[in-house]
Amino acid sequence: MSQPVQNKKDTIWHGDGREEALQTYLVNHPNLAALRNSPTEILNTIDNWAAENNYPMMTVGRDRSKNVLDEIRSARPKVMGELGLYIGYSAILFGNEVRNAGGSKYISFENNPEYASLAKWIVELAGLGDFVQIVVGNSANGLLQLAGDTETKIVFDFLFIDHWEGVYLSDLRICEDHGLVRKGSVVVADNAANRGAADYVRWVEEGGKYTSTRVPCVLPDGRNDIVLISRLL
Repeated sequence: MSQPVQNKKDTIWHGDGREEALQTYLVNHPNLAALRNSPTEILNTIDNWAAENNYPMMTVGRDRSKNVLDEIRSARPKVMGELGLYIGYSAILFGNEVRNAGGSKYISFENNPEYASLAKWIVELAGLGDFVQIVVGNSANGLLQLAGDTETKIVFDFLFIDHWEGVYLSDLRICEDHGLVRKGSVVVADNAANRGAADYVRWVEEGGKYTSTRVPCVLPDGRNDIVLISRLL
């Protein structure tokens, strides 16, 4: 199995073999039985492995997630959606919080089938396989399909956006136009300082449909970023 390759000039966040290396580490973990059905221990193990090996992961992490967790505890959503599953870190962290708050479902969308497969394994290891629904494929198509399912009639009380910044706004508009969010729904966007998210930021801050709060944060590579928390009016 290939080993992650470090680039000293640019931060590499994913796709160089670190995801496979993480799974190998977890599969062969001496205390795997103790990790099973323990979301907190699994997340701690991922964080420690990434720090010890100097492999930044494309995850929300503990620091940036604090305000999101506070919002989940306050909103107590029945259904939470996530755009950008990656390895399942946030699905475990937030999904466990939603479940503990009495929620009914966490739905996460991931375009990369390899990441989705790894995430499914880790989510099941955490004991959340029956709570977290994983939708594999293009997020826009997945959202439209979900919106067209008249039997389930899913509405996101809480939506976490953390995939490609260039489609933050278009995916949010799908949710708005097709009733996947409603008055009072909380929408949180990670990496909102990225230039690709500029149109999204303008929409939720200046469009008159949301109240929004910027939460400054620092990425693992030292760059400043923003978590943008919005509520649909």
